[in-house]
Amino acid sequence: MILCMMAVLCAAATTGCGTKTVKDSDVVMEIAGQDVVKAEYQMILVDYVAEVKQQYDTDTANRKDFWTTGQNGERPLDKIMQLAEENLAEKKVIAQLAKESKSSAVTDYLSIAAQMGEENDRRQTAEETGEVVYGLTSYDVREYYNYVYTQIEYEVVEALKQQQDISEEELKQIYEENRQQYTSDVGVKVLVAEMLAEAGTEKAVQIAEAMGTDADVRALTDRYPDVSFYEMELSSLDTQEGKNGVYTKRWLTASMMQPGEVCEPFAVGEKRMVMRCLERSEHVVQSFADVKGVLKDTVQTNLAYEEIDSRKEKTQIQLTVSEGQLERAALEVLE
Repeated sequence: MILCMMAVLCAAATTGCGTKTVKDSDVVMEIAGQDVVKAEYQMILVDYVAEVKQQYDTDTANRKDFWTTGQNGERPLDKIMQLAEENLAEKKVIAQLAKESKSSAVTDYLSIAAQMGEENDRRQTAEETGEVVYGLTSYDVREYYNYVYTQIEYEVVEALKQQQDISEEELKQIYEENRQQYTSDVGVKVLVAEMLAEAGTEKAVQIAEAMGTDADVRALTDRYPDVSFYEMELSSLDTQEGKNGVYTKRWLTASMMQPGEVCEPFAVGEKRMVMRCLERSEHVVQSFADVKGVLKDTVQTNLAYEEIDSRKEKTQIQLTVSEGQLERAALEVLE
């Protein structure tokens, strides 16, 4: 009787004797020869909560048993676990390719977390001693993990691009087949005067008047040495808007101008600009010589990602824990 009672208590407490508690640092699966630990799996999983929940109405998504209640033969838990595994499969294929290219970057979660701790300590020490620290003062593991994998992906793609030998004949064929993509709706050549905003509106208006009668960069520079004058060509194919679109207004203004026209001064961040339109063209096809470099880079980049996708499709995910243990790990951060 005592033995029976012990067996019952054991089953109730652990849903079967011998069930192992999975720790955050335990490996839960292996993908492309790379380990995935529980904490890493959970971190990736929660990124898809909003994406999965938006597929359901609010009342359903807010139910306590939402993740484990099946609808149309599939549980939301199954969906989010699949999304996490697809994300991890791509990352681990990239990690595998990085190792094949002899990259020295660390790719496993625990090493990345340890490296993050060292980087945070270095930044804190630098800040305390008055040294200028660029970027974040400290990272959390999600930020640093994504930062590391962004860098690894860039290195892998660049390495794969170098393996893609594209002949000029192939590039010309692609160019001819996609000629429409290299036809700009609008193209303008402009003279730009760029100055600090603190120069003031009055000076900007004065410079605009000067540019109305003189389009010589050297003469204008001699006259206004504290202002940067330069010529540039913009088009609907190459708007040169800069990172995060900081120069979008420059393009929008230039695209509306006619030859000889000088625009009113306008602000771009902490700078003030004036432009004179020198030339304007419409529906112009860029020559093969002009686009060859960019076209080759684009083709090589596409082929690099095709290689990554091909590797990902062939990759098998091997669980190192039971399906039940993996589900419980998922529910720990979902419920």
